[in-house]
Amino acid sequence: MFVIEREIIETFLKTIKRLIRDGKWTFIKRRKNLEGLFELGLTIAQAELEVLSLNYRHYDRGPLPDHERDGEIWEFIKHKDGLPIYIKLKIDRRGCVCLSFHPSNGPTTMPFQK
Repeated sequence: MFVIEREIIETFLKTIKRLIRDGKWTFIKRRKNLEGLFELGLTIAQAELEVLSLNYRHYDRGPLPDHERDGEIWEFIKHKDGLPIYIKLKIDRRGCVCLSFHPSNGPTTMPFQK
C-alpha cells in the first residue's frame, strides 16, 4: 500500500487552514452533510473549526482524483465525542471545499494511527 509522506499532508493542511482563515471556505450543503452535522450536534461554523484542528494523524487517504470535477480530494477521519467523522476536502477556485462531513461508515486506512 502506498503511504504518502507526512510533510506532504502537512503542506496540504497548512494551505487549507490559510484559505479558511482568509475566508475562502465552502461547505457543500448536501443532505448527507447536513444530516451528519445534525447527528453530531454541530453547526457549519463548528465543522469549520474541526477542519482547522486537523493534523497529519487524521489523514486517511489522498490525494485522489476528483471524478466529478478537476482536482484532487483528500480524506480525513477525526473523532468527536467517540464518533469517527469522515471529512473530504479539496482545494479549487472556491478555496478550501468541504465535500463531505458526516459520521464515517466505511473502512479506513489511517496510516499514521498505527
